[in-house]
Amino acid sequence: MPYAEDLLAVIAAPTSAAKAALLADMRAPQETWVVPVPPGRPGRPAHYHEAEETRRRRRTLAHAPTRLRFLQSIHHIELSAVDLAVLACLRAPDMPAAFHTDFLGIARDEARHAGLLEELLATRGAAPGDAPIHHRLWATALACDDLGDHLVAVPRFLEARGLDVSAELLPRLVGLDPEAHTVLSVIYHDEIGHVGIGTRWHRAWCQAQGRDPESHFATVLARLFPGQVPGPTPLDHAGRLAAGFTASEVGLLEGFRGDRVAREEAPAAPAALVSGHQGQRPAADHHIQPPPTIGQPPAVSRQPSASPGV
Repeated sequence: MPYAEDLLAVIAAPTSAAKAALLADMRAPQETWVVPVPPGRPGRPAHYHEAEETRRRRRTLAHAPTRLRFLQSIHHIELSAVDLAVLACLRAPDMPAAFHTDFLGIARDEARHAGLLEELLATRGAAPGDAPIHHRLWATALACDDLGDHLVAVPRFLEARGLDVSAELLPRLVGLDPEAHTVLSVIYHDEIGHVGIGTRWHRAWCQAQGRDPESHFATVLARLFPGQVPGPTPLDHAGRLAAGFTASEVGLLEGFRGDRVAREEAPAAPAALVSGHQGQRPAADHHIQPPPTIGQPPAVSRQPSASPGV
């Protein structure tokens, strides 16, 4: 089966186990292809219920049902991350084999993460699909115009924001829920590597396109995520720097935070996604070379948060 069809089959597969089975023997392609139009939704089991607005968790993870909903939400994020990594490969017919090796590896990691969470949920009498899901992550990826947009939007924004959330929550969980803490710590450290891969390849893509990476990063954030930068969680400086963010990029995000504080009493603008152009072949990237490796992830060493009720 041609590589692009293999990738589409992974996206269409409904479960982490099915996706992992298809990914197990996949290797970097030897052929090229015209980028197909991605599906409007990735595959999911028939019993999954999609809701436009999912129930928001309470502010305290000391509440066991809230923790369970949180873990179910993280599971679907990890399942979605498999699809997003595979979509990056689908959008990259002219990228070097090393790019595909990296992102197929990410997809396998994400399927493994989803499996770890499924095992944890099962010990608590729960299963994926018990709570409503959403496809906003997939919709964000579909809004990207090209691979460069995708590398900013997915690993450098969505996954990097996950680092912020994890670094803030892990110290709270260590005493509340050691089993969840163990699983989420594995995910956190793996995700630093994933963000680092996205960062390196974003820079390589920008170099090939004659673009400044930091300027492109800021432009894509402003276009695809108006009013959403920064998030509500403090930036994980250590994790982001280990994943290859520059000090000026972290400063840019902190600058957005300062702007947000200045506007906090003003009505928030509704978030909007910019429609992307699908089915078009990207500019040739065959001359992009594998970028240098970024350093190892740091240990999570934050002190427990003093937030009340946690």
